[in-house]
Amino acid sequence: MATVLKVCFTLYLFAVVCGGHVHGVSNGASGGVYDVTEYGATPGSEDNKDAFVAAWRAACGSTAGNATLLVPAGTFAVGAVEFSGPCKNAPVFVIDGVLRPCTGGCHLSDDAWITFSALTNLLVTGAGTLDGQGGVEKNKPKTTTLELDGVTNSTVRGLRFVDSRGFHVSVHRSSRVAAEGLHIHAPAASHNTDGIHVGFSSHVRITDSVIGTGDDCVSVGPGSTDVVVTGVICGPGHGISVGSLGREEGEEEVRGLVVRNCTVRGTTNGLRIKTWPGSPPGLASNITFEDIAMADVANPIVIDQSYCPHNRCGDDADKPSLVQISDVTFRRIEGTSSSKVAVQLRCSEERPCIGVRLDGVNLRCGDDQPCRAQFANVRGAPALEAPAPGPWVPIDQDARPAPSDTE
Repeated sequence: MATVLKVCFTLYLFAVVCGGHVHGVSNGASGGVYDVTEYGATPGSEDNKDAFVAAWRAACGSTAGNATLLVPAGTFAVGAVEFSGPCKNAPVFVIDGVLRPCTGGCHLSDDAWITFSALTNLLVTGAGTLDGQGGVEKNKPKTTTLELDGVTNSTVRGLRFVDSRGFHVSVHRSSRVAAEGLHIHAPAASHNTDGIHVGFSSHVRITDSVIGTGDDCVSVGPGSTDVVVTGVICGPGHGISVGSLGREEGEEEVRGLVVRNCTVRGTTNGLRIKTWPGSPPGLASNITFEDIAMADVANPIVIDQSYCPHNRCGDDADKPSLVQISDVTFRRIEGTSSSKVAVQLRCSEERPCIGVRLDGVNLRCGDDQPCRAQFANVRGAPALEAPAPGPWVPIDQDARPAPSDTE
């Protein structure tokens, strides 16, 4: 009998050490797996928000430091929900199932569907999918699928995002955040469905992800510093963008962006910096795009300081942007352009671009036809370092911006 009791105790201890959790047994004093189904979540169309929040509170309160909140296989509906800290130790949030917005009485606003806020050392991962159920409908709330707001030293890894109603992933007011190995997909005709948007954040790394949406694959907004984007496959969509900048008074600068070793294919723009006309003063500096492969990309390289989608600029349309763009390098950009103008640097007449460098740009415009380059208001003209042989036509300093109806 003593032997049997010893064996039972040993098995129980093994389960606890290995992360086993039985709802009603753990009281937060030890780690474990906090399965949302043990808190009342069920697959289907009913809102599971309360069960998710209950599981989060239990995991967040664990003192052991190895808590895991688990969304198991299955399709779960959940309304807009925020998982907030501080936690004693931020749990690992594992999504192995499919999450969808609930229907019926649930309401999603123009804010975020799933938010993680005020947390440190958070990991959100799993083999699951966040399905925003957005599609191409215009008259829908522009709800961000997943937002990291005020988080530090945190990672989103390996998840799949589809059909967001707005941005798929937003990094906001955060520092030392990584987005790794994500798969993000939405119809090319969907609106405002940026893959990953960064704003008011620093030390952000976006790596090894496949992104195809109806808007920017990656967008870097005001207040972003030290952002590195590597190993991203982008398309369809509007390319990889800085901005838009200068829409609001007092915007913080963008500084220290590196986009490296990426592939852009079948997009309406490639590498782009965009600012609004008539904008208040702002800064965008120390930006590098290098080792980029282009395939059938319209407008591969663009600086557009008269960015005015859908003619929404009103009386400011003919006013110069006051955002100063400086120290921008395009290095080893190769591939094919679907438009005849492969490089368009259309800077502000009031704040000409400073320190723009084109180094080893080798773009072909279909059957090796000549590509054109248009430069306007670039102080000193762009520095051309070791340009690859190619049929470039003379610079057109008086080029007017092509109509822009993509965001």
